[in-house]
Amino acid sequence: MASTSRNASQRRNTSRSQQSINATQAEPQHVEIDQQVRAILNFILCHSANKVPIKHNDLIPLTDGKAEVIKRLPLVTQLLENLYGIKLVQLDGNPKRYICIAEAPPTSTFELTAAQRPQFTLLYIILTYVFLRGCHIEEGKLFTMLDTLGVNVHEEHEYFGSDISKLVEETFVKQEYLKRERSQLNPFDDPKITYSWGQRAKREFTYQQVIQFASKLFNQDVSFFQKQLMMAEAMDNPEGMQAPTPAADNTNTSYTDCNSLVDSQ
Repeated sequence: MASTSRNASQRRNTSRSQQSINATQAEPQHVEIDQQVRAILNFILCHSANKVPIKHNDLIPLTDGKAEVIKRLPLVTQLLENLYGIKLVQLDGNPKRYICIAEAPPTSTFELTAAQRPQFTLLYIILTYVFLRGCHIEEGKLFTMLDTLGVNVHEEHEYFGSDISKLVEETFVKQEYLKRERSQLNPFDDPKITYSWGQRAKREFTYQQVIQFASKLFNQDVSFFQKQLMMAEAMDNPEGMQAPTPAADNTNTSYTDCNSLVDSQ
């Protein structure tokens, strides 16, 4: 049931993104593959490797103007999917930005290059921890968790390499895997920095995948993480939040139980 809800949420996100791209066409019209289409396509392919979102405004100089980008983008989107297996997804918010997502993402780290595996592993550990801690985690607590795993973000690691703090604070944030927020209640308090899942993470991974990973890591049944799943889905879809049912409230574990398990490892 929870898996169905999560999948439905993902379909809504993808549907909204695709509708946003398709809606750029005022009316159906035939567009041929011309030099401007090729220019947009090449630009997106060249800039997709670093996974940093592509700004809509950066596409305008490649054509004869904003209207030409709007007219050609649906064809570019179609070509990316048909020729390269890449889905162009518009992110929420302004300014208008896009990310490229593989239609067939890697199913194992063995499909990644040797250079990609350490980053992917670290990212997956962080996303799992953020999920288990209620989808938000303070930076200090995140770094403490990594330190217990023998990963000091300020020191070079034999597997994850150097500049780990930069990888977490900047690279993953720019790539939209992590959302980094800074808050300060008053000028006399130290600023608080928290992390949550970014828009790319929510489109490339599912909560069910993370739960499966956590259940193996902590030797727990997937039902142990039911409240974390409910909390994450409620945060993604606040308008659809409902009062907990007796069945949901009587799950085998509690949010506090899960935090205690995570902190004890």
